[in-house]
Amino acid sequence: MKRSLLFLVLGTAITFASCTKKEAIIDPVPPVVPPVVVPVTAVEVSGDIATSTTWTADKIYTLKGFVYVTNGATLTIEAGTIVKGDKASKGTLIVTRGAKLTAIGTVDKPIVFTSSFAAGTRSSGDWGGIILLGKAPVNQGDNVPIEGGLDAKGDAAKYIQYGGTDVNDNSGTLKYIRIEYAGIPFSPDNEINGLTLGGVGAGTTLDFIQVTRSGDDSFEWFGGTVNAKHLLAIGGLDDDFDTDFGFSGKVQFGIGQRYPSIADNSGSNAFESDNDGSGSDKLPQTAAVFSNMTLMGPAQGPAIPANISANFQHAAQLRRNSAESILNSVFVGFIEGVYIDDSKVTTVGSTSTNYTAGRLVFQNNLIYGSNRKGNEVKGDNAVQKAIFETTLRATNTFDAASFGLTLITDPYKYGSDFASPGTPNFAPVATSPAASGALFTNAKVTDAFFDKVTYRGAIGTTDWTIGWTNFNPQVMPYTTPGAVK
Repeated sequence: MKRSLLFLVLGTAITFASCTKKEAIIDPVPPVVPPVVVPVTAVEVSGDIATSTTWTADKIYTLKGFVYVTNGATLTIEAGTIVKGDKASKGTLIVTRGAKLTAIGTVDKPIVFTSSFAAGTRSSGDWGGIILLGKAPVNQGDNVPIEGGLDAKGDAAKYIQYGGTDVNDNSGTLKYIRIEYAGIPFSPDNEINGLTLGGVGAGTTLDFIQVTRSGDDSFEWFGGTVNAKHLLAIGGLDDDFDTDFGFSGKVQFGIGQRYPSIADNSGSNAFESDNDGSGSDKLPQTAAVFSNMTLMGPAQGPAIPANISANFQHAAQLRRNSAESILNSVFVGFIEGVYIDDSKVTTVGSTSTNYTAGRLVFQNNLIYGSNRKGNEVKGDNAVQKAIFETTLRATNTFDAASFGLTLITDPYKYGSDFASPGTPNFAPVATSPAASGALFTNAKVTDAFFDKVTYRGAIGTTDWTIGWTNFNPQVMPYTTPGAVK
């Protein structure tokens, strides 16, 4: 019995040892680990884009130097894409005649063109901007070089020329896009704007575009026939909406918001308009039509804060034989009001003549709090001023003692670039004259392009700025592709 038990114990021990040893020498097959793929998210772009190209939202693109879309190519930019401009090389995007830019964002995924600097360190003029050049008529000829200091020379000079005879020329589509911290200066009075439009034709679509902190004008048109809707000019240095060289397009629903301390040495206005620099009678004449614009000047009330720049000028300066028209709009808090300016005239015509003849229409607008220099209505001499005092006051509403909060819900929020951070609300006060009173009986605005709304200014009961705009881009990281909100 003891012997049997011994064998049983030994057998069990051997069996246990064998199992343990067998398990100890097992070498399991390691799992298959795929190689790490690091996505390419940063792309530098330089030189010419001569074949049709698409930029995608899973990458961040940086413009190095002057980037030209040429040779009839189309640059397509996906919704939600971030494009940065390099300051050292004056990064700028130029779409030449015959080429197209198709940049169609959405409310949820706008396309953003911005500074290459980190959040908290950005400033106006950090990069060039966007320049569209087309084949529509310009009163300076068919091959006009665009301003801004572009470097195309020799055979490449054609890259910076604009103008032609095609009123319906198509330079592409820009929709739901933001342009931030553009307008790099090359020399005094020689800067690129946020969005520059040279001879751009009516086949082009411009809708829902915000320009923030431009180092020159927010929007400038040099001739052309393109129409536009839903534009914002926020905190620009020079003018909000500048028209020259025979621009004859139509614009409806626009907002201009000035930062009190930021204005240009050349004098900053909400509107500035010339036929050309000498006030000539060259055709086509600058005859753009704007309706339903809301322009917020630097002054929030009757007191004059020390931080308001001395370089601010007019709500609208229409000069040098311009025949631009503005209707159904709201102007608040400018240093001076409406200036029909004949300081540069020809023997053939003048801005005041355009006004008295009905070619220039300034009608059914609200001009509030814009009389700090006694120039709510301004002319070049006492006779002109007296005429304008009678006629402009008969067809518009002036109130020197009332300011923004009388008409607009909450217009004085500026983001972290200035005091009073936050998101402004440009909707009209429900009981104010801005909430009603729009008229579309004048021939300038009977065209089907103009939505026949009831309110004056840019916004009624539906706020079209919600969702895609950003009034505080200084804090945006812009380091992750597609992270535009």
